[in-house]
Amino acid sequence: MIKVAMLSFSDGRKRVHDTLEPYIQEQAERIKAALEKSGVVEVQLAEEIVWNNALARSQAIATLARYPDAVILNIPVFAFPNFAMIAASLQTAPCLAIAPVNGKLPGLGGLQAATNAIHQVGLQCDKVWGNIEEEATLKRVMSFLRASHTVTRLKGQVYGLIGGRSIGMATGAVNADAWMKTFGVDADHVDQSEILRRAALVDEAKVDAALAWLSDKMGAIRYDGDKLTPDSLKMQIRCYMATKDLIEERHFDFVGVKCHYDLSEYYVTQCLSAALFNDPYDWDGAKKPTVYSCEADSDGALTMQIMKLVSDQPALFFDFRHYDKAAGVFVFCNCGAMSTWYAGRSSEPEGNLKKVTLHPIINKYGGKGCHVQYIAREGEVTLGRLSRVGDQYKMTLFRGRFKHFPEEKLKETSTVWPHGFVAVDVDPERLIQDYDSNHVHGIYGDHIDALVKFCELKRIACEVLQ
Repeated sequence: MIKVAMLSFSDGRKRVHDTLEPYIQEQAERIKAALEKSGVVEVQLAEEIVWNNALARSQAIATLARYPDAVILNIPVFAFPNFAMIAASLQTAPCLAIAPVNGKLPGLGGLQAATNAIHQVGLQCDKVWGNIEEEATLKRVMSFLRASHTVTRLKGQVYGLIGGRSIGMATGAVNADAWMKTFGVDADHVDQSEILRRAALVDEAKVDAALAWLSDKMGAIRYDGDKLTPDSLKMQIRCYMATKDLIEERHFDFVGVKCHYDLSEYYVTQCLSAALFNDPYDWDGAKKPTVYSCEADSDGALTMQIMKLVSDQPALFFDFRHYDKAAGVFVFCNCGAMSTWYAGRSSEPEGNLKKVTLHPIINKYGGKGCHVQYIAREGEVTLGRLSRVGDQYKMTLFRGRFKHFPEEKLKETSTVWPHGFVAVDVDPERLIQDYDSNHVHGIYGDHIDALVKFCELKRIACEVLQ
């Protein structure tokens, strides 16, 4: 849930405030009702409407104890602007001022005066003029709230970096100081050997139960007697359980695991972990997805965490593999790091996993285990990534649509890897030139506005390719 605190503002003269109070309260209730109707927002109204300096301070301080994701400044009249400025100066969450359309009262003027006073002293405050019941107004407010929720929830989170930089990919390395400075996120390192140590301690009965669940739910498991056997799949299950235990013990909010090489070369790949952690289920039942970035791509993991928080959906991780000019699609795939939820986007595991096949890993890897193969279901998708030059971050975003192709098309790339065939809303050549990584991340639906707003709130550059 997105937690919102609302402060309402009025005229500084008691006799005038008394006449305006019912209208101001009515507007607050309208906003609260419209936002809570979404099912993802909780709104807490301040106990008193602010009509003097003392209330501006006391009511603003009272909101801090609730640790809201966002603060709405309800300004439906010409409230004294310094009240909003005082209140905004005390907030730790992003602020949004809003005024309804009403020519009989100067709410628009009050909105402009208050936000200008806040901006003049170097503080941030977005503004929306419009009736909350109107679709366009509600959409703008919800985009802000999703972005603000992401900004607030990221603060104090801890990323578990398990292993180091994978196969020389410099764009995946974490800049821990820049993360804390820009996003409020800490990075904590653990060696990959800890996965192996804990894997050896996993109860055999739990492994057998997990294997039975996979055997029942998956579309197929293609054992080959070499790379993929019941024993190697059990080892991948053990690694998943070991990593789950590690995350719970260290209180990691999201993780990246190196895998290549070391684990993929001498033990088992971590493909099963990469898929299941990003899923909203496993053999223990429904769960919240935990962002898990393949190849310890740390900026990729941070991108996925931002996308997950903005959308409340599993986030994707895949590679630029190929552009098919004849079909008009980018082929995005990866050795096994795609959430299986995207196979069907069903709320029930069976609706997704019956479209998934576990294949033996390719001979490129010296180890054992499975790849988690499927083709992403058709639908709109928001794609992009954080990149940086030094410690200066930028987010590049673009829109696309997953398109369906028969499995025969996988022979053009890799028949055993998960794929997303994406028609993009940008010139393909421009995307190749302007996109700063081999990895790309995504979430279902159109979340561009919220992600752009997130970047504005964090004061980092954002480019939407279109």
